[in-house]
Amino acid sequence: MNLSQVSKNIAKGGVIVFAGMLISRLLAYLYIALVARLGSSEYGLFSLAIIIVSFLSIIATFGFRTGIIRYIAYYKGKKDDKGIKGSIISSLKVSLPLSLFLTFILFIFSEKISVLIFHNPDLTPILRIISLSLPFLALSELFISAITGFQKIEYKVLIKEIIENSLKLLLTFLVIYFGYKLFGVTAVYVITMIVSAVLSFYFLQKKVFPFLKTKVIPKPLTKELIVFSLPLIFGSLFSLIVKWTDVIMIGYFRTASEVGVYNVALPTANLLVIVPTSLMAIFMPIIMEFYSKKKFKEIKNISIINSKWIFFLNFPIFLLILLFSKQILSIMFGSEYVVGNLALIILLFGYIVRSLMHINTAILTMLKKTKLLFLSGFIASSLNIILNYLLIPKFGIIGGAIATSFSFIVTFLFVFIYSYKLTGIQPIKWNYLKSIIAGIISFFIVKYISGFVDNISFIPFVLFSILFLIIYGLLIYFFKGLNNEDKEIINSFYLKFKSIKFF
Repeated sequence: MNLSQVSKNIAKGGVIVFAGMLISRLLAYLYIALVARLGSSEYGLFSLAIIIVSFLSIIATFGFRTGIIRYIAYYKGKKDDKGIKGSIISSLKVSLPLSLFLTFILFIFSEKISVLIFHNPDLTPILRIISLSLPFLALSELFISAITGFQKIEYKVLIKEIIENSLKLLLTFLVIYFGYKLFGVTAVYVITMIVSAVLSFYFLQKKVFPFLKTKVIPKPLTKELIVFSLPLIFGSLFSLIVKWTDVIMIGYFRTASEVGVYNVALPTANLLVIVPTSLMAIFMPIIMEFYSKKKFKEIKNISIINSKWIFFLNFPIFLLILLFSKQILSIMFGSEYVVGNLALIILLFGYIVRSLMHINTAILTMLKKTKLLFLSGFIASSLNIILNYLLIPKFGIIGGAIATSFSFIVTFLFVFIYSYKLTGIQPIKWNYLKSIIAGIISFFIVKYISGFVDNISFIPFVLFSILFLIIYGLLIYFFKGLNNEDKEIINSFYLKFKSIKFF
């Protein structure tokens, strides 16, 4: 497989994930905008409830999400149905009772959590309702992981990215329209998790692997799965700590309203994760294949190509959000959220750095340097907690944004330095300047033109965004930022989009 063919494979493999994530993030963003219209305090309470359930779901699934993918892929390669069935059944034996226990604990202690930690009794009924979603969330995650282990990624995209988000958006709109407000929104979340669990079970059982009907005796893998998956819980928890500690501490030290404002800035900055996550879906298997064959030159070259595409696609998104940050917050969420503008700008710089970290993290994973990744996660989460504790009481959401962005930057430097020391691969190259120059020129041209419009509403924002992207694209072409290989990748994306089928 030559480098040109690998580049095409990245495009072809990543495009389903990219398309799914693009639709998913758009739907999720519209969903956040809809719920946020209830008011910053109500949205803040809902956000805190979601975060608590997210933490508990990591414990409930016990790190099996990654473990199932690994074991199913392994036994699938060996054509061992006993091992495949054992992987699924063993994970369910642990996760289902654990999720039910955690549901009971959250329901019983909802009032104490609401009053003692977040000083807001209004959170109590929201926690009690949303606690009912936990078993279904755990089941959905396990079934989806099993589907992913069979490399049926189109089903994962269909269920989790499209159907789940579409249903949540539609039902939330209906309950708000009929006046049920926050309780209705919370009930919709539970209903959506139930539907997601049922669909993921259906697709696994009917279209992937009928683990209930088959007469194959499952291989007992509970102990082995626990040993493998237990360390992964901490990695997932570290990731959530960096992502959500600022929100939790804002809820503890400040007000639910500030949680609501901050939690619209956070998903807006998080839009910069779409591109790298999509491209990494196929990048990791390719470098693992090269690594097994000791093709280190190819690993270096494909790392540079992937890194270039992440930056060239992400940088204009970064500049667009930076340019119209106030307008985006006002248009999408309402004028009361514009106060989160500075926090959003700070978060953008952290997330653009985070987007560059994916390549180096993949390289360390390839080398099985899990201890280094654990250490980087521990450092980032510890630093995040300390900075949030010091900054949020005094600076509010600005302090939370600084803490999160600084944690991302430190983590990037950590994995960048170690991956370079171990491999000599440095994917960030001088041709990034072409994207930077093109982006800055486009930024100031559109900024100047938009200055003639007093009030930028939705339609002018869309038109200015299109103008920005046209100017950026033309400048990239003028600066010869795309070579023949890049053009082949673009063509591969186009051809793959035309051929996407879920059934």
